[in-house]
Amino acid sequence: MGRAIGALLLGVTLLPLGANVAFADDGPPKPSPSPTPPPVIVNFSPEQYAQAKAIADATSLEVRIDAERDLAAAERAFVADRLIHLRAEREQIVAQIATLQVEAGQRQAELDRLVQRQYRESRTSPLEVLMSTGSIVSALVATDAIGSLAGAEHDALAALQRVQAALEAQRADLAANEASLASLADSLAAKDALLATLSAQADRLARGGTAAQVAVLKELVDTELASSAKVDDLVAAAAAAAGAPAFQQALAWVWPVHGTVSQGFGPTPLTLEPPRSYHSVTYPHFHDGVDIAAPLGTPVFAAAAGRVAFVGHLPDGAEVVLVAHNGGLFTLYAHLDDTHAPPTVHVGDQVKAGDPIGVVGLTGITTGAHLHFVIRRGDEPIDPSSVLPHS
Repeated sequence: MGRAIGALLLGVTLLPLGANVAFADDGPPKPSPSPTPPPVIVNFSPEQYAQAKAIADATSLEVRIDAERDLAAAERAFVADRLIHLRAEREQIVAQIATLQVEAGQRQAELDRLVQRQYRESRTSPLEVLMSTGSIVSALVATDAIGSLAGAEHDALAALQRVQAALEAQRADLAANEASLASLADSLAAKDALLATLSAQADRLARGGTAAQVAVLKELVDTELASSAKVDDLVAAAAAAAGAPAFQQALAWVWPVHGTVSQGFGPTPLTLEPPRSYHSVTYPHFHDGVDIAAPLGTPVFAAAAGRVAFVGHLPDGAEVVLVAHNGGLFTLYAHLDDTHAPPTVHVGDQVKAGDPIGVVGLTGITTGAHLHFVIRRGDEPIDPSSVLPHS
């Protein structure tokens, strides 16, 4: 997930994630086929692209951390402002719901009154009216009232249904608003935690010395280990909750994003990558997926049909979506944007291959805009190139 950061541990020059670089054991970078339909990039501001480029172009740990702080601060400000607007919208929706509830009560009372009146008057014949009043006119008026009451009752029922429909629509808007508020609150907490970590790391690096760099790099490794362990827990929990396979059809795979494979699957000399057991062999450093470099805001798609099992942040701050598939398989999509175009799916949603789930972002430990894509069966990683189409 953090190829260029690991290069710092090897004492080599950092390169942008999208550059044509490769591990000795990876071979040349491979372009990934475009999903169908062709992706449309979500537009970010020039400032955001500049901040993303500053991170990708960083040639030292100090520069990269400073660039990440600038980006995190700008994203935090955007999220905080969006929260203010959403809370104001929520107050308006709640007020509209209260008004509609009062009107619905009034409409229901009016309908009840008309129904009761119809019942009473339908039991009195014109002859009974004539005998009680001695007036032919009164009898005729009573007969006309009984005949027209059905129309008034129909109008009252239609008015009540209109108000109830408006009320349901407002309640749906409130539910969507509250879901957005919860998602943004989660993003804001992640930004605050990231800013605190980056500020502490920048302070240590500012004091200089090899010891400071070693300490910061160790923190990055520990964070990657914690994120890897979190993914293990998420997959295990989702597998336990899945029970019987949710999908019985054969899986048809598509590439999750249009871009260039900048880091392949498998053992790696980069010490930032955590240890991993693969085919009963434990490697000290193992990249459990593929990194696909793509411009900031490029749409990310579900690689196969499945059900969303998790949407949220890992300990390193990466926004991820976990999808459970038929046959006990899971796919993970990491470093998604959580600020301007957060994931469009929620836990429990069913997705088809090629359905949009989010866009490429810069969340978590990353040196440039890319998607970290993982396929798992239980605790065993699967090489994505073994299932993704070759063309």
